[in-house]
This record gives sequence, structure tokens and C-alpha cells, in this order.
Amino acid sequence: MSRATQAELLEQRIAENSAYQEIDLATWIFERISVRPGDRVLELCCGTGGQTLSLLDRVGESGHVVALDISKTALQTLTSRAAALGERLTTVEANLDELSYALSGAGVERSSFDLVFCAYGLYYVRDAKETLQEARSWLKPNGSMVVVGPFGPNNKPLFDLVLGSGVAIADAVTFSSERFLPEKVFPWAAQNFEKVSVFTMVNHVRWSTPERVLNYWQNTTFYDPAKRQQFQDLLHSHFAERATFVNEKWVMLVEMSRGR
Repeated sequence: MSRATQAELLEQRIAENSAYQEIDLATWIFERISVRPGDRVLELCCGTGGQTLSLLDRVGESGHVVALDISKTALQTLTSRAAALGERLTTVEANLDELSYALSGAGVERSSFDLVFCAYGLYYVRDAKETLQEARSWLKPNGSMVVVGPFGPNNKPLFDLVLGSGVAIADAVTFSSERFLPEKVFPWAAQNFEKVSVFTMVNHVRWSTPERVLNYWQNTTFYDPAKRQQFQDLLHSHFAERATFVNEKWVMLVEMSRGR
């Protein structure tokens, strides 16, 4: 399993962002999309449940969430967190590239969901258009889709520091962080849905010690232990002049409804 989907690394990244972000991501998302009592929701790349718990709360006792992720450990964490709402939740351990096979194997009925939701995970698939089309086939005729993720100069302050340390950031990392949503998701959405709404924000993450920045970086997909000392030297130089290190999380939410 890659560093991107390892549950323990994911938990560390989420914790460092959540503890020091200006805007709560889950609150921002659910202030902008509609999830109603009784809805059936398919969540892709659910991880440890960053948005799943909010979905479970909103669908209520008469609704249900099917949460899919590649990591068994992440799903176990989610199941534990959602213990009080367990009757509303079904978890499916699967690679997103095997979406339909996995859902059918779990006994899920096709064309049965009011919403397909995916936050910070769709860029891991082999073919985004194919996966989006496959996910759409699990929607009810009047269902909607929501994809959330990074775009633009996301992580630029951190990327600049990492690059300054001599680390080579892979093209796949910068593509998923900067261009995936506007270049892959939005064009597909416009072609397949009559109504497409796009929301964006810049969420500042303020780390007050070098240790917080280092902990985030060492749990990312672009961590390079060989350059750790150079990175630490740059960090200490930064904090010698400033009280905080401010990273920027550029977030895009694409909501699709009224399928063509």
C-alpha cells in the first residue's frame, strides 16, 4: 500500500491540518451540499471517517452510508468511531478501480444512491473518467455527485520549503495537488450534468513549532528522509525570524446534479 493510503500516515496528516486550520473542512463542506434525512450515500475513499461521521449524522435513522476504502485499518478505525451509529453504516474494503465489483460483492443494489461523495481520494485511481462514470451508475436517476480536493497553488509554502531542501517532488504529486480537479473532474462534470456548482476556499494552516511542520511532512507522499537535515535547517531558519509557518490548503468542491 502506498504512503498516500496508509491509515497511520493519513491520520497524522489529518491531525496536523485539523488542529491548526482556520476553517473546519467538514463544516465548510456540509454548509454547501445537501444531505437529507433518509438519503442513501456512497462515500468513496472514506479513510478513517473525516466526513463519514457528518454524513451519518445527516442521513439520520432512516438513511444509510456505504463507505468504501482500500485500507482495512482505516475502516476499522471508522467502524469504532461510528459505533453508536453502526446500523446506518456499511463499510467495503476495496480498491476504487474495482468499485462495481466490490459493491456488487457486498450486496449493494445498483442505482440506489441519492449521493456519491468523495473527498481527497479520487486522484488515486488509474482512470478518473472511467471511475466517475462507474460511480455515476450507482446513482438514482435524480441523484447527485460531490468531489472535494485540492487545486491551484495548494501547499505552495510547504512545497517551496521542501524543494529548497533539495527534494524532488514527483509530477504525480503536484498534478494531484494542483490540477486534477480542474483538468479531470470539472470537464467530466460539465459534460455529464446539467447543473455543476463549484465552491473554493483557501484554508490557512498555522504551525507554531518546527516539530509540527516536520511531523506533517514526514507523513506525506513527498517525504525524503535523505533530505531531513536540510529541511530541518531551513525550518529553524524560518522560525528564527517568524513565530509561525503558514501553509495554504486550496480547496475545491464540485457538486453535480441533474444528469444529462
